[in-house]
Amino acid sequence: MLRSILSSCLVAGALAGPVLAEDLSQWSFGADGTITLGDIQDLRTRIFETFDADGDGALNTTEYTAFDKARAEAAEQSQSSFLLRSVGGMSRQHIDTNLDGMVTRSEMDAALLGWFNSVDKNGDGLIAKGEY
Repeated sequence: MLRSILSSCLVAGALAGPVLAEDLSQWSFGADGTITLGDIQDLRTRIFETFDADGDGALNTTEYTAFDKARAEAAEQSQSSFLLRSVGGMSRQHIDTNLDGMVTRSEMDAALLGWFNSVDKNGDGLIAKGEY
């Protein structure tokens, strides 16, 4: 379940055309209901591979808007509380720390690491169901 919920934040094929919520469920995330820091790093890689259409290493306004739209559509479709929280939690206002309108890989890494550390309350390097 965790795999499909968190993976729904993402979409394959943004370069090929419009982002559709149906595409999101095809991505997997975490193993055995847990999330590792490696999973978080893979998540950032997938986000940039999917949404960084110009390949410049940052998500500009158009690219991040597509990411926002994909998360919102998937959340509406699934009604998962975890995914619904990702709509606001991964918004540009939380990720674009220097407020330049672009979200760089390092800004995304810092935001995802901060989220991981805040959720991994026992500090074991794994987020298990019940911690999120």
